[in-house]
Amino acid sequence: MLLPFLTPPAPSTTRRIGNSRCGTLEIEVRGGLTVGESAVIAELLAAEQSSFVKGAQIADAIAKEESITLSEAFSIIEGAISGRALEEQAAAIRLRHATRIEEVARVYAAAGQRNMEASVTALVRSRLQLPQFSLEDTRQLDRALFNDLWQLIVDEQAAEAMTPEAVTEEELGKPQPAAGKSRKRTGTP
Repeated sequence: MLLPFLTPPAPSTTRRIGNSRCGTLEIEVRGGLTVGESAVIAELLAAEQSSFVKGAQIADAIAKEESITLSEAFSIIEGAISGRALEEQAAAIRLRHATRIEEVARVYAAAGQRNMEASVTALVRSRLQLPQFSLEDTRQLDRALFNDLWQLIVDEQAAEAMTPEAVTEEELGKPQPAAGKSRKRTGTP
């Protein structure tokens, strides 16, 4: 069903991804993820333990042992994981709890990988019209093809974050530009 847009959305383009070694695909670039794609990502990640929860649990244990606030403990963990320089006292706490902090870092890294895999799976299901494509299928992809699909997702999310130009009431009364004269939202053909 087409919506009665006053200003039609920008036309989609396509992007070729992959290479001669792993194969090439042509995939649609829409300027953002669809509601359905986002829902599939959320569904694929629903059963996973939240990395934030694991970080908070370890921060709670550190806070109690070190007699600091939960926020301070969480800040030390995040600072250690990100490689941010810590004050002397925080650096000492980090060293005393290095094993726990390393565990949180592993959980964060695994969560990031799962998010990438879920996102690529959702993109393939939707845009290549392969609804049965699974997380296991994604894990079997060539690394270069996986990376290109992930880069498309990153580009689509960046396009979503762009603030669109507001349409004025005066512009709503003007004739719309002809198809093909709109600016591209993301990607290169």
